[in-house]
Amino acid sequence: MMKILPTLAAVAAAVTLWAPANAEEPMAKEIMSAGLGPEIGAAIPHDLNIADSNGEQKDFDALTGENGMALFFIRSVDWCPYCKAQAIEVDVRAREFEDRGLSVVFLSYDEPMKQQEFIERRNIKSVVLSDTQSEVIKSFGLLNENYERDSRAYGVPHPAVFIVNNDKTVAAKLYEEDFLTNAKSYRNRPAVDLILDAVDEAVAAGDA
Repeated sequence: MMKILPTLAAVAAAVTLWAPANAEEPMAKEIMSAGLGPEIGAAIPHDLNIADSNGEQKDFDALTGENGMALFFIRSVDWCPYCKAQAIEVDVRAREFEDRGLSVVFLSYDEPMKQQEFIERRNIKSVVLSDTQSEVIKSFGLLNENYERDSRAYGVPHPAVFIVNNDKTVAAKLYEEDFLTNAKSYRNRPAVDLILDAVDEAVAAGDA
């Protein structure tokens, strides 16, 4: 089940995005035990001052929209079919986030060159950040420690979506509630409509 804060938990329904049945996936070790990401109302723990897929240095102020951003932590746009499908689906509907004053930003541990190959092939318009050292991923508490250091997947995050206000505080977040007990929870990603509902709920809560 997809965890959504601060509201919508009762109506949340995760969707599994399509991926080839023979998609190669790294093998995970035993499930870790930890929390996942900063709490609602907390300031984000990193200014996102890292390079994007073009190798250009970015930071929060350069990335945010009028009302903030929708920040998507994804595993890889090189080898993870679920991440690729999510990025494509969200990017197609990026205008709906922009109409709410939010920029759409993806972040993965991939090298910029790998990201650029995907972006060009799929005509992705949204910003994709390259966190090759998993610096941001670790600072957010999202590092998936189920993988050994010699695995190609070491350094990936647990997939999560953060709606971040312009003051750098977390307005809402969505993630897999069973990530501690389900090694395949990364396959489930929230539907775009569900994310937009979370945005609208967070805005309504803030205006109340």
